[in-house]
Amino acid sequence: MPEITSVAAVVVTYNRKTLLSECIQALLHQQLPEAVSLDLLVVDNASTDGTDDMVKPMARQNDRIHYLPLTKNLGGAGGFHYGMKWAAEQGYDYIWIMDDDTIPEEEALANLLKGASLADDFGYVSSTVLWTDGSFCKMNRQHELEPATDWQKQWKEDAGLIPVDQATFVSLLFPAEVVRQMGLPIKEYFIWGDDKEYTLRLAAKYPCYRVKDSMVVHKMAQNTGSNITYDEVNRISRYYYAYRNDLATAKSRGAKDVVIYFAAFVLNMFRVLLHSRDGKKERISIMFKGMRAGLDFHPEIEFADVEKL
Repeated sequence: MPEITSVAAVVVTYNRKTLLSECIQALLHQQLPEAVSLDLLVVDNASTDGTDDMVKPMARQNDRIHYLPLTKNLGGAGGFHYGMKWAAEQGYDYIWIMDDDTIPEEEALANLLKGASLADDFGYVSSTVLWTDGSFCKMNRQHELEPATDWQKQWKEDAGLIPVDQATFVSLLFPAEVVRQMGLPIKEYFIWGDDKEYTLRLAAKYPCYRVKDSMVVHKMAQNTGSNITYDEVNRISRYYYAYRNDLATAKSRGAKDVVIYFAAFVLNMFRVLLHSRDGKKERISIMFKGMRAGLDFHPEIEFADVEKL
């Protein structure tokens, strides 16, 4: 790790100022070595609940806090795109990202940086995500890999550094140089699958890890995963983005992933027909709308402007 390490924590928020306040306080109270500096960037997706009235005074009173209000709600994908772009162009060493309902424990960042110093060359390191009762958060379980080298085996056993290739945007730490090189999250994804695409993109070139001892709490209302078969009917419209974006990601990765996508699509359609309690027609209609949109959805990867450094 360099003698002085600068980190920008990027928090994306939308109409959850109470949780955002708790997140900010947790970030301000991180226990860090003296050589590490931590700044905060709040990216506001055009909140209407008074978030700006809360954050602007904080930013005026504390030069570690920065505020980036967006003119409209661009979803998590747009928020992380512009937040990471800002951090990459400001010249920070590392970029740490999370949602506004993520509450990092006091040594969450310190432990991520320990993992980073051990791994050295990596795409990202991520935290262990817990729910409010201390159990693993089902929404944020990461796809773990078997260690590929003797070093990775030793790191896993001795330091709790576990290889992964897919994670959610709930406490991920990136070397800013990797972000500048590999590009930004795809803002057109709006919601759903932007984290999957981005972490797979980085993991295709760099080893990536979960740091067992870096803990955050994801304050979701319920500890449930996302499943169009069982979700409430009034929530299923958002699955349009899941099926559109996942097909775009599959196409970018090759024929094998496209075949897997359509196999899963058919399987999920039968699950809806067999197990959904209501709204079967509506659920399948959303799936097909998303899939059809994904066929013609070809968003481009954008990059930070390195000339601003």
